[in-house]
Amino acid sequence: MPICPHCGFESGHGNIECPLCGTRLSEAAVAHHDQTRAGSVAWEDSSVAFPASLLRTWRDSLFQPAAFFRRLAWEGSLARPLLYYLLVSITSAFFVLLWRSTDAPLLTAAFRPAAPLAPLVQFFFEPFAALIGLGLGVLVLQLFAVILAPARRGMRATARLFCYSAGPAVFTAAPFLGPAVGAVWSLVLLVMGLREAHRTTPGRAAAIVLIPVVGFLIVLASLLVLLVLAGLATGELLEW
Repeated sequence: MPICPHCGFESGHGNIECPLCGTRLSEAAVAHHDQTRAGSVAWEDSSVAFPASLLRTWRDSLFQPAAFFRRLAWEGSLARPLLYYLLVSITSAFFVLLWRSTDAPLLTAAFRPAAPLAPLVQFFFEPFAALIGLGLGVLVLQLFAVILAPARRGMRATARLFCYSAGPAVFTAAPFLGPAVGAVWSLVLLVMGLREAHRTTPGRAAAIVLIPVVGFLIVLASLLVLLVLAGLATGELLEW
Protein backbone atom coordinates (compact mmCIF):
# COMPACT_ATOMS: atom_id res chain seq x y z
CA MET A 1 0.00 0.00 0.00
CA PRO A 2 1.75 3.24 -1.14
CA ILE A 3 2.32 5.82 1.62
CA CYS A 4 2.51 9.53 0.87
CA PRO A 5 5.92 10.88 1.98
CA HIS A 6 4.36 14.29 2.74
CA CYS A 7 1.31 13.52 4.88
CA GLY A 8 1.65 9.78 5.50
CA PHE A 9 -1.71 8.87 3.98
CA GLU A 10 -1.92 5.26 2.78
CA SER A 11 -3.43 5.49 -0.68
CA GLY A 12 -4.65 2.71 -2.94
CA HIS A 13 -2.42 0.87 -5.36
CA GLY A 14 -2.03 2.61 -8.69
CA ASN A 15 -2.51 6.16 -7.38
CA ILE A 16 -0.02 8.65 -8.75
CA GLU A 17 -1.16 11.43 -6.38
CA CYS A 18 -2.05 11.38 -2.70
CA PRO A 19 -5.85 11.66 -2.34
CA LEU A 20 -5.44 13.65 0.90
CA CYS A 21 -2.83 16.32 0.17
CA GLY A 22 -2.28 15.99 -3.62
CA THR A 23 1.44 15.18 -3.38
CA ARG A 24 2.72 13.28 -6.42
CA LEU A 25 3.77 9.79 -5.36
CA SER A 26 7.08 8.59 -6.72
CA GLU A 27 8.40 5.09 -6.06
CA ALA A 28 11.67 6.45 -4.66
CA ALA A 29 9.92 8.79 -2.20
CA VAL A 30 7.53 6.09 -1.02
CA ALA A 31 10.36 3.59 -0.60
CA HIS A 32 12.38 6.15 1.38
CA HIS A 33 9.40 6.87 3.62
CA ASP A 34 8.85 3.17 4.28
CA GLN A 35 12.52 2.63 5.05
CA THR A 36 12.52 5.55 7.48
CA ARG A 37 9.51 4.16 9.33
CA ALA A 38 11.12 0.74 9.61
CA GLY A 39 13.44 1.82 12.44
CA SER A 40 12.69 2.02 16.14
CA VAL A 41 13.14 4.54 18.92
CA ALA A 42 15.97 3.96 21.38
CA TRP A 43 13.67 3.65 24.41
CA GLU A 44 11.97 0.63 22.84
CA ASP A 45 15.18 -0.92 21.51
CA SER A 46 16.39 -3.68 23.83
CA SER A 47 19.91 -3.40 22.42
CA VAL A 48 20.31 0.14 23.85
CA ALA A 49 21.15 0.15 27.55
CA PHE A 50 19.58 2.40 30.18
CA PRO A 51 20.03 5.36 30.74
CA ALA A 52 21.38 5.90 27.21
CA SER A 53 18.05 4.75 25.76
CA LEU A 54 16.15 7.31 27.86
CA LEU A 55 18.50 10.20 27.10
CA ARG A 56 18.66 9.42 23.39
CA THR A 57 14.88 9.20 23.13
CA TRP A 58 14.49 12.50 24.98
CA ARG A 59 17.05 14.16 22.70
CA ASP A 60 15.63 12.78 19.46
CA SER A 61 12.00 13.55 20.33
CA LEU A 62 12.85 17.17 21.15
CA PHE A 63 15.43 18.07 18.53
CA GLN A 64 14.63 15.68 15.67
CA PRO A 65 10.87 15.23 16.11
CA ALA A 66 10.00 14.68 12.43
CA ALA A 67 12.42 11.76 12.06
CA PHE A 68 11.56 10.47 15.54
CA PHE A 69 7.83 10.20 14.91
CA ARG A 70 8.38 8.66 11.49
CA ARG A 71 10.32 5.84 13.17
CA LEU A 72 7.72 5.24 15.85
CA ALA A 73 5.63 2.05 15.57
CA TRP A 74 2.08 3.24 16.13
CA GLU A 75 0.58 -0.12 17.06
CA GLY A 76 3.26 -1.06 19.59
CA SER A 77 2.86 -1.67 23.30
CA LEU A 78 1.94 1.19 25.64
CA ALA A 79 4.17 -0.04 28.47
CA ARG A 80 7.42 1.62 27.42
CA PRO A 81 5.86 4.95 26.31
CA LEU A 82 3.92 5.10 29.58
CA LEU A 83 7.07 4.49 31.61
CA TYR A 84 8.87 7.22 29.65
CA TYR A 85 5.97 9.60 30.29
CA LEU A 86 6.01 8.91 34.03
CA LEU A 87 9.79 9.32 34.28
CA VAL A 88 9.59 12.68 32.52
CA SER A 89 6.66 13.80 34.70
CA ILE A 90 8.40 12.79 37.93
CA THR A 91 11.61 14.54 36.85
CA SER A 92 9.64 17.70 36.10
CA ALA A 93 7.89 17.46 39.49
CA PHE A 94 11.25 17.04 41.21
CA PHE A 95 12.53 20.34 39.79
CA VAL A 96 9.31 22.08 40.85
CA LEU A 97 9.78 20.65 44.36
CA LEU A 98 13.39 21.87 44.33
CA TRP A 99 12.42 25.44 43.44
CA ARG A 100 9.61 25.47 46.01
CA SER A 101 12.11 24.45 48.67
CA THR A 102 14.45 27.37 48.05
CA ASP A 103 14.50 30.53 50.13
CA ALA A 104 14.50 32.88 47.13
CA PRO A 105 11.27 34.95 47.31
CA LEU A 106 10.82 35.14 43.53
CA LEU A 107 11.20 31.37 43.09
CA THR A 108 8.89 30.66 46.00
CA ALA A 109 6.23 32.92 44.49
CA ALA A 110 6.61 31.50 40.97
CA PHE A 111 6.31 27.87 42.09
CA ARG A 112 3.87 28.33 44.96
CA PRO A 113 1.48 25.36 45.18
CA ALA A 114 -1.96 26.05 43.75
CA ALA A 115 -3.54 23.90 46.48
CA PRO A 116 -2.84 24.08 50.22
CA LEU A 117 -0.73 20.90 50.24
CA ALA A 118 2.85 20.48 51.34
CA PRO A 119 5.29 20.35 48.39
CA LEU A 120 6.31 16.77 49.26
CA VAL A 121 2.67 15.66 49.24
CA GLN A 122 2.13 17.26 45.85
CA PHE A 123 5.28 15.55 44.56
CA PHE A 124 3.93 12.20 45.75
CA PHE A 125 0.64 12.72 43.90
CA GLU A 126 2.31 13.91 40.69
CA PRO A 127 2.33 10.46 38.97
CA PHE A 128 -1.42 10.11 39.57
CA ALA A 129 -2.09 13.62 38.27
CA ALA A 130 0.10 12.87 35.25
CA LEU A 131 -1.90 9.73 34.46
CA ILE A 132 -5.18 11.65 34.72
CA GLY A 133 -3.78 14.30 32.39
CA LEU A 134 -2.66 11.60 29.97
CA GLY A 135 -6.09 10.01 29.88
CA LEU A 136 -7.94 13.29 29.34
CA GLY A 137 -5.45 14.52 26.77
CA VAL A 138 -5.62 11.33 24.71
CA LEU A 139 -9.41 11.31 24.76
CA VAL A 140 -9.68 14.93 23.60
CA LEU A 141 -7.06 14.54 20.86
CA GLN A 142 -8.63 11.33 19.60
CA LEU A 143 -12.05 12.99 19.51
CA PHE A 144 -10.80 15.80 17.29
CA ALA A 145 -8.77 13.33 15.21
CA VAL A 146 -12.02 11.48 14.48
CA ILE A 147 -13.51 14.75 13.24
CA LEU A 148 -10.55 16.18 11.33
CA ALA A 149 -8.32 13.26 10.23
CA PRO A 150 -10.01 10.92 7.71
CA ALA A 151 -7.05 8.51 7.65
CA ARG A 152 -6.67 8.42 11.44
CA ARG A 153 -5.31 5.52 13.43
CA GLY A 154 -6.69 4.29 16.74
CA MET A 155 -6.36 5.64 20.27
CA ARG A 156 -3.22 3.58 20.89
CA ALA A 157 -1.34 5.71 18.37
CA THR A 158 -2.59 8.90 20.06
CA ALA A 159 -1.50 7.62 23.47
CA ARG A 160 1.97 6.71 22.21
CA LEU A 161 2.58 10.10 20.61
CA PHE A 162 1.20 11.90 23.70
CA CYS A 163 3.68 10.07 25.94
CA TYR A 164 6.65 10.83 23.71
CA SER A 165 5.63 14.50 23.42
CA ALA A 166 6.10 15.03 27.16
CA GLY A 167 9.88 15.52 27.03
CA PRO A 168 9.86 19.36 27.25
CA ALA A 169 8.26 19.09 30.71
CA VAL A 170 11.75 18.77 32.20
CA PHE A 171 12.38 22.39 31.22
CA THR A 172 11.03 23.16 34.71
CA ALA A 173 14.72 22.78 35.59
CA ALA A 174 14.95 26.41 34.44
CA PRO A 175 12.65 28.61 36.57
CA PHE A 176 10.30 31.24 35.14
CA LEU A 177 10.72 30.73 31.38
CA GLY A 178 11.32 26.98 31.53
CA PRO A 179 7.72 25.85 32.14
CA ALA A 180 6.34 28.22 29.48
CA VAL A 181 8.89 27.13 26.87
CA GLY A 182 8.24 23.50 27.75
CA ALA A 183 4.48 23.89 27.33
CA VAL A 184 4.81 25.50 23.88
CA TRP A 185 7.42 22.96 22.79
CA SER A 186 5.15 20.09 23.85
CA LEU A 187 2.33 21.52 21.72
CA VAL A 188 4.67 21.64 18.72
CA LEU A 189 5.66 18.00 19.30
CA LEU A 190 1.99 17.02 19.56
CA VAL A 191 1.27 18.62 16.20
CA MET A 192 4.18 16.85 14.53
CA GLY A 193 3.30 13.55 16.17
CA LEU A 194 -0.37 13.80 15.19
CA ARG A 195 0.63 14.47 11.59
CA GLU A 196 2.48 11.16 11.47
CA ALA A 197 0.20 9.12 13.73
CA HIS A 198 -3.03 9.99 11.95
CA ARG A 199 -1.64 10.47 8.43
CA THR A 200 -2.96 13.98 8.07
CA THR A 201 -1.75 17.40 6.98
CA PRO A 202 0.15 19.83 9.25
CA GLY A 203 -2.82 22.21 9.24
CA ARG A 204 -5.27 19.56 10.40
CA ALA A 205 -2.82 18.30 13.01
CA ALA A 206 -2.45 21.84 14.36
CA ALA A 207 -6.23 22.22 14.47
CA ILE A 208 -6.58 18.97 16.44
CA VAL A 209 -4.25 20.40 19.08
CA LEU A 210 -5.15 24.08 19.09
CA ILE A 211 -8.95 23.95 18.97
CA PRO A 212 -9.30 22.26 22.40
CA VAL A 213 -6.49 24.40 23.86
CA VAL A 214 -8.09 27.66 22.68
CA GLY A 215 -11.51 26.42 23.78
CA PHE A 216 -10.19 25.64 27.26
CA LEU A 217 -8.58 29.09 27.53
CA ILE A 218 -11.81 30.77 26.48
CA VAL A 219 -13.82 28.82 29.06
CA LEU A 220 -11.23 29.59 31.75
CA ALA A 221 -11.21 33.30 30.90
CA SER A 222 -15.02 33.38 30.95
CA LEU A 223 -15.10 31.76 34.38
CA LEU A 224 -12.57 34.27 35.71
CA VAL A 225 -14.64 37.18 34.36
CA LEU A 226 -17.78 35.75 35.95
CA LEU A 227 -15.98 35.35 39.29
CA VAL A 228 -14.74 38.93 39.17
CA LEU A 229 -18.21 40.23 38.31
CA ALA A 230 -19.76 38.13 41.06
CA GLY A 231 -17.22 39.47 43.53
CA LEU A 232 -17.91 43.05 42.51
CA ALA A 233 -21.66 42.50 42.75
CA THR A 234 -21.32 40.92 46.19
CA GLY A 235 -19.20 43.82 47.40
CA GLU A 236 -21.72 46.36 46.16
CA LEU A 237 -24.58 44.50 47.88
CA LEU A 238 -22.66 44.40 51.16
CA GLU A 239 -21.92 48.12 50.97
CA TRP A 240 -25.58 48.82 50.18
